[in-house]
Amino acid sequence: MFIILVASLNENMKLAQEIQHTLEAMQCKSEIINLVTLNAPLYDTQKESNQGIPDSIKALSEKMKNALGYIVVAPEYNYSIPPVLTNVVAWLSRQGEHFRELFTLKYVQLATHSGSGGNEVCNAMRTQFSKLGAIVAPREILATYDKKVEAESLKRILTQFVAIARK
Repeated sequence: MFIILVASLNENMKLAQEIQHTLEAMQCKSEIINLVTLNAPLYDTQKESNQGIPDSIKALSEKMKNALGYIVVAPEYNYSIPPVLTNVVAWLSRQGEHFRELFTLKYVQLATHSGSGGNEVCNAMRTQFSKLGAIVAPREILATYDKKVEAESLKRILTQFVAIARK
């Protein structure tokens, strides 16, 4: 099972659905989780001390523990990672014995639909997930308003990702 984490409601959700459809055609199970609809409160240590980890984050954490890998689909916000993704990762890093627990040696595929090309958000996500111990796939899935993802290219990238995640 692959978890598709989406940090947007619009074009990135459409891209996530296209990714999921391609995975289904490859006989791979996946689940889309929209980080926006988790409504996770803004992380801070006092909030965690006083209220604990939100139930939505606990449920996501359990799903992530059992996943072969994650596909992160996020738009580029001011040439970097969208706040909703940063916030959810902050909460997730508080789960378990070690802050890297949900990411260490997990396979991560990066994807974006971005008006500015998406290279900056992919670079920022690559750095973040690599530092959290994940194995980030070398190729990204990039789409813009002018350049849609080509079906064959998407299939090749996902085939490579699934192959390394299953090893």
